[in-house]
Amino acid sequence: MTEDDLNNLLSLAQSGDREAFGVIYDQYSGKIYKFIFFRVNHKEVAEDILSDTFVKAWNKISQIQSPQALSSWLYQVAKNNIIDYYRIKKETVSLQEVESILEDPQNIVEAANLSLEQTQLLELIRDLPPDQASVIQYKFFEELENAEIAQIMNKTEGAVRVIQHRAVANLKKLLNQKLKHKKRP
Repeated sequence: MTEDDLNNLLSLAQSGDREAFGVIYDQYSGKIYKFIFFRVNHKEVAEDILSDTFVKAWNKISQIQSPQALSSWLYQVAKNNIIDYYRIKKETVSLQEVESILEDPQNIVEAANLSLEQTQLLELIRDLPPDQASVIQYKFFEELENAEIAQIMNKTEGAVRVIQHRAVANLKKLLNQKLKHKKRP
């Protein structure tokens, strides 16, 4: 989608055109869903947060000044919704929740689709400090540019580069520790 297309869609959506907003949803919902799922690790919760994110986006679309800001703004809305979710839920897992996850064939299929290496990598990333984990996800999973990441995280591009460098170094360190621990009899 070109910048002109996005500019036109944004203008139409800001004037109340639901179809234009639907196209924006189609363009960004997949990436935003991955971003949310990475943080909550639960399909239904991620879908609910995604829905809330786009409802809020629809209600506040007039706040967007330029099409370039749309992507980072959507990520920021999603991030705030995730924070609200954890604030309310306090993330306690009951036996019933675990059983319901295991009973849902879709959840089992999704879990099986993640290879062991991907699962281990996600675990290592989750062990990073929050800023570092976020930069890794934005940069390598969402393929965002440093300028977009900086805008989402309210940091400078230089700070994002430093955080990324530290995150990669910490991931290497964590991976080496895990490999050394595995080699022990």
